[in-house]
Amino acid sequence: MQQEIYSLLWSKKANQFHVEPLSKAAKSGMQFLLQAKTNDYLLVAYGSWSEMTSQADELRPILVRRDHERRLLETGDGM
Repeated sequence: MQQEIYSLLWSKKANQFHVEPLSKAAKSGMQFLLQAKTNDYLLVAYGSWSEMTSQADELRPILVRRDHERRLLETGDGM
């Protein structure tokens, strides 16, 4: 039995990750292309479900730090 491949997607706007089957991400990307629309989610990795959720867990501190820095800049506390 063939194991499904998953994609790890990252949204700059939402500052979060999303894991979904790679086939779904590719289909969605094609729809955005054909409709000349933009998509904030970027493919950052692909592999098994467990690999992608582990990768997201490893990278999440970067997102937390960026969110904290953004909030400091917005409030002026970072200056």
